[in-house]
Amino acid sequence: MNEIDDVIKMLDDLTQDGVSRIKVETSEALPGGERKKAYHHGRCDVGSPFATGKLFDAEDSDCG
Repeated sequence: MNEIDDVIKMLDDLTQDGVSRIKVETSEALPGGERKKAYHHGRCDVGSPFATGKLFDAEDSDCG
């Protein structure tokens, strides 16, 4: 139950700080208990080809 309580506390802390969108992903690459934030800038999804500038079907595109 401790891990579940930790997740609930993390979500509560984020919402109390005013975060309105939360996407949670798990990863074996991060050590246990460590977390990483990614910020959303506009309408593009974090990590999407638009957000990273790595579009495969357009030569010149800007998302912002």
